[in-house]
Amino acid sequence: MHKKSMEFVWNWEIKKLILIMGMIFLCGLFVLQMILGSYSEYIRKQNHRVLAAFFGATAAYYPEVSEEELIQVLNLQSEENIARGEMVLARYGVFQEYGSESFAMQQKGIHFLYIGIYLFIAAWGLVTSVVFILYLRKRQGRIRELEAYMNILNQDDYRLDLEDNSDDELTGLRNEIYKLTVLLKEQAKRATEQRCVLSKSMENISHQLKTPLTSITILANNLADNPEMDVLTRQRFLSEITYQLNDMSWLITTMLKLSRLEAGVVALQPEYCRMEAIVEETVQKLEIAAEWKQITIITDLPEKAGLWLDVKWTVEALVNIVKNAMEYSLPGGVVEITGEENEVYTQIAIRDYGEGITEEECKKLFQRFYRGNKTKEDSYGIGLSLAKEIIEREGGMIHVDSKAGDGTIFRIRFLRKH
Repeated sequence: MHKKSMEFVWNWEIKKLILIMGMIFLCGLFVLQMILGSYSEYIRKQNHRVLAAFFGATAAYYPEVSEEELIQVLNLQSEENIARGEMVLARYGVFQEYGSESFAMQQKGIHFLYIGIYLFIAAWGLVTSVVFILYLRKRQGRIRELEAYMNILNQDDYRLDLEDNSDDELTGLRNEIYKLTVLLKEQAKRATEQRCVLSKSMENISHQLKTPLTSITILANNLADNPEMDVLTRQRFLSEITYQLNDMSWLITTMLKLSRLEAGVVALQPEYCRMEAIVEETVQKLEIAAEWKQITIITDLPEKAGLWLDVKWTVEALVNIVKNAMEYSLPGGVVEITGEENEVYTQIAIRDYGEGITEEECKKLFQRFYRGNKTKEDSYGIGLSLAKEIIEREGGMIHVDSKAGDGTIFRIRFLRKH
């Protein structure tokens, strides 16, 4: 159905083009007719002027000759008289610029000119029509090739064909289609990879949610089956259910944030902000957790250092990194947040003095759902992945260094915009 519609539109365009060309051709003929008619009228008037001048001069020089006699002489247009008159006139150079041709010959020449022009126009129109029809056939053939190629693309077959590369608009269109083909091929490849990642993520999420859901179900069933359960046990069960629900809520919220970032749904809104303000807001969000884990957070930041960032999402990233540093720190330990600004970049460094991680673990640390050998049971392994995604979306870089027994340091750097 689509193909027939395309052909109908294309045929109508051809008819419209031919109609326009025909109108232009007829207008040209009309203009040419007007020009030739004007020129003929001019020749006729010139003939009349010469004839009138001749009779006027004759009547003046020979008043004894009557007008009727002059008219009778005019009507004697035999070939013999015409030839004799031409010879006399030529002898005295009256028609020297025309040679020995008379006005009648000029009129005959004009008629031949008419015929020649019309024959030329007819031949020109015929040749133009033949060339135009051949051109349209070739053009339609190439358009059918492009339609066939587009059908191939619709079937997810992204092959390229660059045999011919002539200089015309259809070749330009085909080249744009080829560029689009490459783009679609890359997008299809990325989409396939993303589907694999998404499928794996869903499996991991399902696995991560299965344990707390099972625990919540068991605890809820115990509460329902034992209405006379003592108060302390009931409170402990309810606290455990609340804890599991909070963990699930955090996991789902974080996964939604990460998915929105990766899908490009979230539009980051950078603004100029002081480094101290960002770090201060990060520390405030973790004060209770730090106090509960007996961790001291120390900051050492340049007073005038500033960054062009989305404050909300940057704080989200820093919270996840600092929280990771607190998890790897021993009770009573210290987490340091330091800043640096130079001509090349602005840096925020977060350091803990825990047991450290191996070089192999450092390479996998930002992978989604990766859990190291010393990771706690309730860790899901997506906080650092989210932090890396946010920082890179803002044009920054994150790097981790760690040594066994010497702690871990995360360096976040943003190139300065001069």
